Amino acid sequence: MRKTQTATKRLVAKASRALVAISVAACTVMGTAGVAVAEDYPDILLASFFNSAADKSDTLYTSVDGKNFQKIGVAYQDSSPNSTSDQWVTTTPYYVSTLSDPSIIYHNEWFYMLSGFTDHNACPGKFIPMIGYSKDLVNWAYPNSGSSTNVSLDPIPNSSLGSKFDIVAPEFFQTSSGDVYITFSAGYYGDFHGDLHNDTMYPYIVKLDYLEPGTQTPESNPGAAPKTSYGTAVRINLPESSSNRIDGSFYEENGTYYYIIKKDGVTNEIWSIKDMSQVSNPNAWTKVCANALTGFEGPSLVKFNGQYWLYTDKLADYPAGSADGKNGIFVQQSSSLSGGWWGNDRIGTKNLDGRDIPNRHGTVIVITDPTAKKVVWEARAKAGFVYEAGKDGVEEKVVNGVTEKYFWENGVMAQSKEAFVDGAWRWYDSDGTMAFSKDAYLPSSGGKWVRYNEKGEMIKGEDYRYGGWYYFDPITGAMCKGWRTLPDGRRVYYDDVTGQMVHGWRNIGGRNYHFNEVTGALM
Repeated sequence: MRKTQTATKRLVAKASRALVAISVAACTVMGTAGVAVAEDYPDILLASFFNSAADKSDTLYTSVDGKNFQKIGVAYQDSSPNSTSDQWVTTTPYYVSTLSDPSIIYHNEWFYMLSGFTDHNACPGKFIPMIGYSKDLVNWAYPNSGSSTNVSLDPIPNSSLGSKFDIVAPEFFQTSSGDVYITFSAGYYGDFHGDLHNDTMYPYIVKLDYLEPGTQTPESNPGAAPKTSYGTAVRINLPESSSNRIDGSFYEENGTYYYIIKKDGVTNEIWSIKDMSQVSNPNAWTKVCANALTGFEGPSLVKFNGQYWLYTDKLADYPAGSADGKNGIFVQQSSSLSGGWWGNDRIGTKNLDGRDIPNRHGTVIVITDPTAKKVVWEARAKAGFVYEAGKDGVEEKVVNGVTEKYFWENGVMAQSKEAFVDGAWRWYDSDGTMAFSKDAYLPSSGGKWVRYNEKGEMIKGEDYRYGGWYYFDPITGAMCKGWRTLPDGRRVYYDDVTGQMVHGWRNIGGRNYHFNEVTGALM
């Protein structure tokens, strides 16, 4: 009876906690006394990724730790998320495409997102940038080049396509002085022609003369094209020649401009230059890192919390012959751009309720401008994520007779994430409460299922639950599946799907095995 009463209390408390979390988030948006004003908000990461090869939705995320990203909205929603053949945006009066591989910047109090393409029938010999913009990260104008002339290239890339070149990987770059550039690669991109990996691509860069919104109210006039003008795109000539460089992006620090780009289809190298007007001069470039990472693409580099963070999208088909076929965004860190990179882990991108969202190419930027920080933190609050300046550590509250535990880090409530608290790894649900007796999927270190006990601690070793035995790695806590030799010497098998220990007869890999009906030991 007591267990039933406790369970009922927890259900009632759960509903109350959800209302509390929503209320706190609303207070953050409204600027209630005691909640942070713009100057109080800490720096935060803002990311734009498209979801998958089928779902090209351009999704927006924030992160305060560099690895766990929370969804705060969608700029352009794919109307056919299960189809790889099109990527039209929902609820538009005419065909509007998602960006796919979206790049994002904050410029003069507006957020801009970028992609681009070529149409050599309508606009021969030109690169057509596609730029959308928003004031609040919620209402976005439809992507448009904002120009009738678009971007000429000088010289035309040396490939079999000549003046009918392909364009890939357009990326924004804004200098500390406010100048805006677009870098991209042009030439022959094999995948566009059924000729995968046979690329002849060269990096280019073009400076925008100016960039302004086409309207102050994109919520009521989303079709207003951005106001801009482009110069001529010039070749980026790096000292070491290569006919295959793709996915370039810039990062600036202390008057030096760093360029990270994928060479020969797999290797990400870092170069530096002091003068952006000299990008076509090979002698102006200095190699910083010959191989920051191999087997990944779409690099996006930032400096956050005193460390360099390199975000890349995993190549599904590398290395040849032993690839696992999986894409997705990973991040590694270093205290130096020249080397020492470590911890290349898959990032987590989640809804407020903790559900994982797939992630592909995009951009990560650090938001430091006070006005931009206010917009981003308010968008985060509207999505249900809670921030209260000054809060740190464990907090206990009694909700409908149940003592609930919360965890705060620098004012950020742990929500739908794991944290190491009081000597154990623990899971905090979407409303911030510490979870008890719960399974959770963590995307880091290749992805793993873990379990938390009735005290909220991560379980390691054997555990009996749901009518069967399970085993969790003694170090990582990962749920084991498949064959396992237990510490007592038993050779057992855990179901490939559920992770539960097998008893009796089971066909595994086309062969029948018999396991003890009680202990699960292979007979």
